[in-house]
Amino acid sequence: MPAADTPHLRRLLRDEVYDTILGAILDGTLEPGEVLHDEELMTWLGSSRTPIREALNRLAEEDVVELVPHRHTRVAPIDLAAINEGLFVTGTIHEHLARTNTANLTDEQIDELERQLGLVSDAVESDDAAALGRAIRGYFLVVAQASPNSVLRAKAETLSLKLARFLAPRENLRTPQEALEFLRGITAAVKDRDGDRAGDLIHELHATTRSNFIDHFRKPDSED
Repeated sequence: MPAADTPHLRRLLRDEVYDTILGAILDGTLEPGEVLHDEELMTWLGSSRTPIREALNRLAEEDVVELVPHRHTRVAPIDLAAINEGLFVTGTIHEHLARTNTANLTDEQIDELERQLGLVSDAVESDDAAALGRAIRGYFLVVAQASPNSVLRAKAETLSLKLARFLAPRENLRTPQEALEFLRGITAAVKDRDGDRAGDLIHELHATTRSNFIDHFRKPDSED
């Protein structure tokens, strides 16, 4: 838990409290498994209990916080196997959607894709892990939401914030700057209506998480 004298905003609204707690989780200030006490959060954030509980309930719905009534509220532990499985599946879906839906994107959707790219760039420049997770998710949802396949749309939207927690620089993952360069290339391919090129870039973007999942987390097929 950050020290009480950490600079903070007074009279935070519910969404500001949510963004602040989420940002602290994504950048590691609040560590996986750390117990969250209302009184400590109130002191740190300078907020009343109600917006804090509302924010924690929202984070619990997104699997970022673990809330067990009458026991504890804590930052959800990171399940590496589940996260890698989620990233593996998500990468496959995004690649497929790019290959099949790029030609169908409207000019308005491409404008939105470029707007989301700008948000990713801003988050990378400001080193804002919370904003980066949201922006990358928003970027790919533009392509996903253009799909006529409701099942794939729903699956693509399950790139939740618990996956975004794993987007910070790690030894076996792309850095934020590398991810940004890939997204710039994907955007250029989409603007050219080149679905195959966009799909190739998404495939390459996910190469590290794909190999990490296969090499370390995928259970071997059972023998007949």
